[in-house]
This record gives sequence, C-alpha cells and structure tokens, in this order.
Amino acid sequence: MCPPGPVLPFFPEVGVRVCVEPELVSFQEVARGLLARQAPPEWVCFEEASPRRSGRRRDGGAGWLAAPVVPRDFLALAEKVLCHTAPERWDLLYRVLWRLTHGERGLLSRDADLEVRRLRGLERDVRREMREVVTRVRFRRVVAHGLETYVAWHEPEHRVVRLVARFLVRRFSTLRWSLLTPAASAHWDLDRLTFGPGAAPDAVPGGARAPARREPLSECGRCPLHGGATRGVRGEGPPGAAVMLVGDAPGVDDDRLGRPFIGQEGRLLEEVLSRAGLRRAELYLTYVVKHFVGAEPRAAEVAACRPWWEEEVAAVRPRIIITLGDAATRALQGNGFHSRLNRGQVLPSPWAEATLATLHPLEVLSRTEPRERAELRIHLEADVRAAVAWVKRTRVGRAS
Repeated sequence: MCPPGPVLPFFPEVGVRVCVEPELVSFQEVARGLLARQAPPEWVCFEEASPRRSGRRRDGGAGWLAAPVVPRDFLALAEKVLCHTAPERWDLLYRVLWRLTHGERGLLSRDADLEVRRLRGLERDVRREMREVVTRVRFRRVVAHGLETYVAWHEPEHRVVRLVARFLVRRFSTLRWSLLTPAASAHWDLDRLTFGPGAAPDAVPGGARAPARREPLSECGRCPLHGGATRGVRGEGPPGAAVMLVGDAPGVDDDRLGRPFIGQEGRLLEEVLSRAGLRRAELYLTYVVKHFVGAEPRAAEVAACRPWWEEEVAAVRPRIIITLGDAATRALQGNGFHSRLNRGQVLPSPWAEATLATLHPLEVLSRTEPRERAELRIHLEADVRAAVAWVKRTRVGRAS
C-alpha cells in the first residue's frame, strides 16, 4: 500500500496516482499538494489507504480552506461526504474543489449543478445514517474487573462512527461506553474519546445489536408516490418520548434535508415549544405521509404511509400525541372528528393515553394579515401548553 499523498514526480502526460486515508485531514493534505501542482481532476487517480491506528493527528489544519477562494462550508460538506462508502467520492470532491478554486466560487449554491447535487446527496445519506445509528443503537451493561461499561455493536452502511461518537459523548457523558462496528470502534472512558479497529458482533456479551432495518422509505412500493421525485422523511426523536408531534406531510425544506419540521415552519414550532417549556430534543416528530406532496395529503397517500407511522407510535409509545393539521388529525381520530370544534381538547386515544389536535404551523405562517397571524399563533401556543399541563398533571397523579 503506497503512503498517503501524491506520488512524485508528477508527469502531466500520464497523470498522478494518489493514496488518501478516509479522513478529512488526509484529504486536506493531498488536495493542497495537488492544487499547488495545478493538477486538474482528469489527471488524478485516487486510491484509498487504510487509516492510521496510532491515533496521532497530523497537522492538516484548515488554512487552505480558509483562503478567500474556497467557501468555508466546503469543509463541513467534505467531512460528511468522506464518511460515505461511494468509491467516486474522492474524485467528486476534488473536481468540485478544483472548480471552486478556478473561477466558480459560488458553485455550492447551484443546486442544479450535477456534481453539487451528487455531493449533497452523499451528504444526506451520511446524515440519515447518523440519525439511524443514534436512534437504533442499543447499549448493554457489561461488568469486567469491577468496572461497569456499556457496549453496543452496530453495522452502519457508512463510516459514521467518528461523527456519531461526538453526539454520544454529549448524551452519555457520565457513562463508560464502547460503540463497535465492523469498520471502526469508539470508546469513552469518562475523560477521553478514542477510536480503534472494528469488531465482530460476538464481541459484545449477550449480543447488544441494533434492531434490524426496515425497508427504506425511498423504496416503499406501497406508496402511490413510489417512483416519483420525492424521498421519504423519517421521524426524529428519542424512543420513549412522552410527547409525539404528528404533522400532515413534509414541506420543501424537510424533503430537501430529510428531516421533519425544518425551515420557517420548524422555527416557528420550536419557538412555540420553547414558550411551553418543551425542547425539540425531548420530543418525537413525524408525519402521517412520509413524502413531499405540495398540498394537503390525499386519503390514498395517508393510507399508504399508515404502516410507517403506526410502527413509530408502537416503538416510541408516547403518553400524548399532538396532531398538527387536518390530515394528521383525521388519520388518528377518523373522518368524523371536527378539528375546529375539538381543537385544543385532550381526548382519549387508542394510539396513546391521550391526543390533542391543533393547528399546523404552516397555517399560521400562511396568514398575511398580522393580527390574524398573531391570533392563530396564540391558539397554537395555548393548545401546546394544554398538552404540557396534562403531562405534568398526570405525572404528579401517578407519583401520588
């Protein structure tokens, strides 16, 4: 295996063979050398080298990306894309970097560009895989030599261990844990985060494996939107969340980023939740229709996606479900439910201990008259506060 970096001397007529480790620092070093030699993408052939196991960080820095000719957001994009398993990611990143440094400074803002779209697609895949690991990994308590450790084994589709480990340190900072995957492992000892080689499933006593994946939403043949331009948007939130928010269908920003309640309506919802004493991280957010439809979902679309949100409700087991919008309310309450008459009331439900119907944030934002918009927002906040009050009241009742 050749060492990481360009193979010298460089002969333009035959090109250059480059070995690079699957790490951002390695790509920075290699790309800096190639740009300094003015090596165009068509002359470069990338080969992936095994990552170093010593844990020693090289001085890659971000100086070459901080230069005015390269947008800073390329660094964050490259960090995600390099975790993907697609073989073409090296060539694609260098081609886009070459264009950014040779007269196309605004390239990353061109969503219609084929190479930028491909990079954004790889980034979405990695982000989706990160959420998949965080929500599905299961730690098992292990005691060895008097030391308590929590261990889990997972098989991610992409190499997201390093990215996910940062989040896990924040979430489980008071526990010793190890996350094992076939390609790499991460270990937290209450003071230091380290990384090591991969492991087999039997490395975890009792087999602390994540639940099996379901069919990807983007490949769901039951949905009438199957084969269209949209892709599925999964729910997001911790298992066991006391409150679940269910909306009608993803918006444009949700579909683009693959996350629920993102964009202007998501910001409004977070403000409303904050005023009611809730944080987004404490809730589970999802939709009854998993694809972007551009309008209120039809009955056939709701029925096609029904198994997905039914499975989410069964997995999360919330105490109360707040439905945002008419389609979501009808899906959980039936067509005979009158949203305008019963909105804001805590009612019994077969899906949870209680349910409450309220406005969709988009309905508030769609009002152009300031006074009308303010009134609808007051109603939305009051409904959410009613749900929070019910959770607190019943919690005290159970304790007593």
